[in-house]
Order: sequence, then structure tokens, then C-alpha cells
Amino acid sequence: MSAKIKRRARIVLDMTPMVDIAFLLVIFFMSTYHARPPVTVEVMLPDSRSPLKVPEANVMVINVLAPEKAAALADSIGPTNLLALIANIKEATADPNVTVAAMRGMGGTLLPSASEDLLKEVASAPGKPLTRGRSSELAIREVQRKDNFINKWAKQEIASLTPEQYVARVDSMVIWYATGKDAAQPLPLGNMAMTVVEERMRNPKMMMVLLVDKNCLSGKMLDLTSILQKKDVNMLRFSLVTNLKADAKPMFGEEGR
Repeated sequence: MSAKIKRRARIVLDMTPMVDIAFLLVIFFMSTYHARPPVTVEVMLPDSRSPLKVPEANVMVINVLAPEKAAALADSIGPTNLLALIANIKEATADPNVTVAAMRGMGGTLLPSASEDLLKEVASAPGKPLTRGRSSELAIREVQRKDNFINKWAKQEIASLTPEQYVARVDSMVIWYATGKDAAQPLPLGNMAMTVVEERMRNPKMMMVLLVDKNCLSGKMLDLTSILQKKDVNMLRFSLVTNLKADAKPMFGEEGR
């Protein structure tokens, strides 16, 4: 009598819990991820031997440029027009249903002169009304486009400036700032105190990080630190970002000075 061969029972795996876990992990990483703000201006950092790391969240980043870099930006970007464009974008997005045609008809603003690409980006941008930082990111993209109106107007303006006016124009492009994931934007020294106080009111945990070009003018740093030390600002602690190099030499020729 032949023995019956028992068939092995089939094992069925239910992948539903695994898929649920995968989606939960994706949501967790998306909600806790802190992206670096888009690089708007390049800064040549000084070298040091300090291995300490600065935080990447809850920070206000201040960029202090070298004179030649500020002059190059002043020649290609009208600081007044750039700030006006940022404000116009922010105001336009107060209407969540704003259209390209509506922005073309906004007299008294710079939007009718903007490119079609910028207006489409503004119209389709999620999360309206946009923050000033997000508006700055879109304005910087417009400046980086070929044959944009900001560059054309800047060349026309420079031809009519006096030497004193040109120096003031360059000075207004020396300091830039950014918070969170927002793009950097120009920050005149006259607006520094008010801006720092406003950002600290929005985020009491905010820390300040300085990205200072090693070729920047020492006078600009003195002006900046003097403003931060005012009683109404009271930003006495900040982090200075440097390039870590093991063979970096002390800046003043002796250790600890």
C-alpha cells in the first residue's frame, strides 16, 4: 500500500503592515527634514582648526560679502528693484487664486515687467500667501534668468549714479540674510536691528550664524556687531562659520589671541 505524500502548506505573507510602516517612515522623515536654504550668494570662508559644528535648524544666517562681490551684485541687480519685486510677489499671493493675467495688470508694481516663467511660478506656487523668504527665492530665480528686466534696469541706473550713490548701492548689497529653508535676500544695515528683533519674536529659539567672507571689510563687521550689541537687539552670541583645516595658522600669529 503506497503512502500518501502530504503537500506542504503554502505560506502567504500579508505585506500590508510592511507597506504601512514604509509610509509612516516616509512621513516621519519628510516632517523632520530640514533642508539647507538655497545658495544665493557665495562666501569665501576663512580657515580655522575648530571642529565645532553650528546648528542647522532655528538659525538666522547672515552673509557678509567681500567688496568686489558686493560690487558685482550691485552692477547686475538693483537692490531697490529686487526688494520691490520680493514685496510685489508676496503681496500678489495674498490672493490664493491669483492668475498670470491678473499680475500682468497690476499697475504700480514690477510684475507686469517680469518674465512669463516667473508669473507662472507665482500663480502655481503652493502654500499661498507666500512668505517673504519664499518670495525672495522666486525673485532670485528671475534675476538669474537670461535677459531679465532687473539686470537691464540695473545697467541703466548705474549710468546715472553719482560716485556717492554708487558706493551706497554697493553697501546695500554687502549683507544678506536667510532663515529656515528660505533663500537669502539683501539686508541694509539700517534694517538690521528691526529684522533681527522680528525674527526672534517669530522664533524665540533662533540662533544667529555668520558666514563672513575672509576678504570682507573689517568696518562692516564692526558696524554689524555694534548693531547686534544694542539693548533693543541684544544678540550677544552668534556662531562664525569657517572652513575646517588641520594646518590652519592663528589669524594674529600667536595662539589664543
